[in-house]
Amino acid sequence: MAVLFIASTAFVSCESGNNSGFQGFEVTEDGLYYNFHLKGEGTVNPQIGDFITVDMIYATEDTIIFNSKDLPQVMKLPMTESAYKGDIYDGIAMMKVGDSVTFICPADSVFLKLFRMPSVPPQFDSVENIYFHVRLNNIETEAEVKAAQEVELKRLEEDESSKRNEYLQSNYPDAKAEESGLYFINIKKGKGKKPTKGDKVVVNYTGMFLDGNIFDSSVDREPFEFTLGQGQVIKGWDQGIEMMRKGGKAMLVIPSDIAYGPQGRSSIPPYSTLVFEVELLDIKK
Repeated sequence: MAVLFIASTAFVSCESGNNSGFQGFEVTEDGLYYNFHLKGEGTVNPQIGDFITVDMIYATEDTIIFNSKDLPQVMKLPMTESAYKGDIYDGIAMMKVGDSVTFICPADSVFLKLFRMPSVPPQFDSVENIYFHVRLNNIETEAEVKAAQEVELKRLEEDESSKRNEYLQSNYPDAKAEESGLYFINIKKGKGKKPTKGDKVVVNYTGMFLDGNIFDSSVDREPFEFTLGQGQVIKGWDQGIEMMRKGGKAMLVIPSDIAYGPQGRSSIPPYSTLVFEVELLDIKK
């Protein structure tokens, strides 16, 4: 991407102060300016419905707004219909794998039509153009993406069981699974009553992955309240907390099929067995 960025020569040099032309750039019938810095060895162009992997910078004439290298993973986009004639998708449709290109698009069209913002951000009021510096790294059909996803999900599903068994053997070797697959490990037996379905329960919890990394906790916030047995939480929670007494503390080891399943949720990957340290603080009938 550094090569692509440098090749754009500190973005571009304009032949004039307006949009009449840009040095070294050609223009399509729809008004999209483009400059191929590097031609790759690809032989096909991306089609609507394909998925593309790109390196991308977009910027004003002198300031970077976005750089895909700052993302935690590679930038993969679905090829969609153009938001307007001559937008960045029309440009990418001209590319083949290995190509590096700079495209110039009107700033107002980028913000209002492509990004669908209600107005141009104030800091860009005086900006005429946005420069997209793009390297096309891969093209995959929708079928290829789905097949790769299925292979990865199968791998995660197989890994979950072995990783969970390793965790239990190392930490709770005597733990036995409930019929649902839940592992309930009593840490402190409460002296109060057990909750029943329909009760509002008040809990403190810390949620962890099998490697011990914490993904959520109420300890530094207010305790969490929910109604037991109403599907307001994952199944493993409803089942586990119903087994506790007020004042008790337990570890719940919850397989993904009674947690967030093959789809995961936000920061929780697919097929994740979750570990919760839970303390039942109160029961409100």
